[in-house]
Amino acid sequence: MKKHILFILPYLNQGGTEKQALSLIEGLRDRYKVSLLAPDGKGAPQFRALPILQRAYTKWEINFFKGLPELMAGIKEIQKEQAIDLVHVHGAHELMLPVRWIVGKVPIVFTVHGYHGSGTKFSYQTSCWFSNWFADRVISVCEAEYNLLRELGLNEKKLHLIYNGVKEPILDFDKSLELAQRFHLDHTNQIILGTAARLNEAKGLTYLLQAFAAITHSSFPTGVQAKKQDLRLVIAGNGDLEASLKQEAQDLGISDRVIFTGYLDDLPNLMHLFDIFVLPSLQEACSLACAEAMSQAKPVVGTCVGGIAEQVSDRQTGFIVMPRDPESLAAKLTELIIDIDLRDRFAKKGYERYRQLFSNEIMLEKTAELYDLYLSK
Repeated sequence: MKKHILFILPYLNQGGTEKQALSLIEGLRDRYKVSLLAPDGKGAPQFRALPILQRAYTKWEINFFKGLPELMAGIKEIQKEQAIDLVHVHGAHELMLPVRWIVGKVPIVFTVHGYHGSGTKFSYQTSCWFSNWFADRVISVCEAEYNLLRELGLNEKKLHLIYNGVKEPILDFDKSLELAQRFHLDHTNQIILGTAARLNEAKGLTYLLQAFAAITHSSFPTGVQAKKQDLRLVIAGNGDLEASLKQEAQDLGISDRVIFTGYLDDLPNLMHLFDIFVLPSLQEACSLACAEAMSQAKPVVGTCVGGIAEQVSDRQTGFIVMPRDPESLAAKLTELIIDIDLRDRFAKKGYERYRQLFSNEIMLEKTAELYDLYLSK
């Protein structure tokens, strides 16, 4: 009989936490019996389509007094189907308390997926407290986060570094063409800069708009084939700042060259159209979008926050700049825009780095090795 792994998530939206958990479930369910306990949300259909045992509970931020007993009841229901051998909690450290209460000595693995906002340090600190009390092992998705957790007092013996991994995409060029036509993109005659992110403050998109405006308002050296009118900036994603970012693009005089696509399920085929991927984040752990860009051999310009500098090797696979610095961002983007050979060199090296560190296969194997430390006992 296969060992039984229970995944518990605090939400099923459309972010990196869900994408990484979905990849783990899809990749490991042939090796283990996998069950899922998570609330409903916009990202739920992909999970609900999986042939695994699933139960839902109310998100705690909506109704804690309803969600807590539902979570506990869900664990008990899943236990009745088959005894749980290991619980993997994602993103929300507070979930480990009721989990430990119900499952007793069953091992708990907790993945920290990064915290954002003004209370970031407190969130990491409380994550350390909960992990020291209730977790048997803690997965950090980047070295920067690993070091921060250790500095804040997390028991180093519990810590494991496993980078987020992504599948190498199987592209459908007809769908890429459809997306190009839908968003009026011409991959042959335009240089397309692109990013994929939630439209919130932590992603630093206002600085990307400022940098792009600076590029379009400057002149390129004589003899350079790239022309300002051939530049496009694609921003894929949705979020609270969508209206204000669109207004900023209008105010900067670049709205005719900036395309807001909204959230897309078909990101790889859109990303295929990009010449350069940009990640101007102010807070980041291990970016799935960055790994996806590297899997398609895209040169990357990113900021030196969190794990971005671990993903992008500066001057080898792309450029690393300071956050909140649109001038530096514009300068490095311009360097790549006017130098196609540099773009090609970074692209090749970036793909090699993806295969070495950020592939889905590596993530699955390291996670299974961690599970088996307990399941083999």
